[in-house]
Amino acid sequence: MEIQRIMTIVEASYQTRHIIEGALRDIDRRALNAMVLVKRHGNALAGYGVVARAFREGASDLKEAASHMQESIAPLIQAHMRILQHRSYADLFRRMRTEMAGKGLLCPTLGCTEEIWAQTIAAEEAEALNTLYILIRAVNRIQEGIAEQEYVVTNGRIEAALSEDTGAPLTRVSRDMGNAVGIVRDAIRSYRNQLEELLHESGTGF
Repeated sequence: MEIQRIMTIVEASYQTRHIIEGALRDIDRRALNAMVLVKRHGNALAGYGVVARAFREGASDLKEAASHMQESIAPLIQAHMRILQHRSYADLFRRMRTEMAGKGLLCPTLGCTEEIWAQTIAAEEAEALNTLYILIRAVNRIQEGIAEQEYVVTNGRIEAALSEDTGAPLTRVSRDMGNAVGIVRDAIRSYRNQLEELLHESGTGF
């Protein structure tokens, strides 16, 4: 069960990273396209120019937030692997002590070693839980950035409607930007749900 949980998080982290990186590149490209359109039409698209700059700034902020998320994924997986390894050692010593006790043999050293492993596992669980909290906070920052970018998209659609007579395809640009932001939003929401499931399970130990 532990291995399956680890592999689930590894797979979810990989898929989320892949989706977000692709979508962020798309957001940045579309933001650049919007700025090119603004430059081409001059003062006629001054209002949309503010939106285009906000698109690029938002894309940069999301990219930075995503990098912080990545920094916590590897430590979380490594902590889980150490816990799994230490549990296997603790189980080995426990079986040895049980077998020896069944033969009427006592070995205090094995009991002390088992206690040391239990303390080590408890410390690793606490570290893993702390890393999980850090990762969830990083995900929160991405979600806050997404909300801000969605607000910019809404403003872009309003400015696009006001600038229809310029002939610039701003409505399409804003729609495509909204779709790209939506991809990031859905991916990170799904990942957040999986992390919260892991957090819930952590309430009774990893």
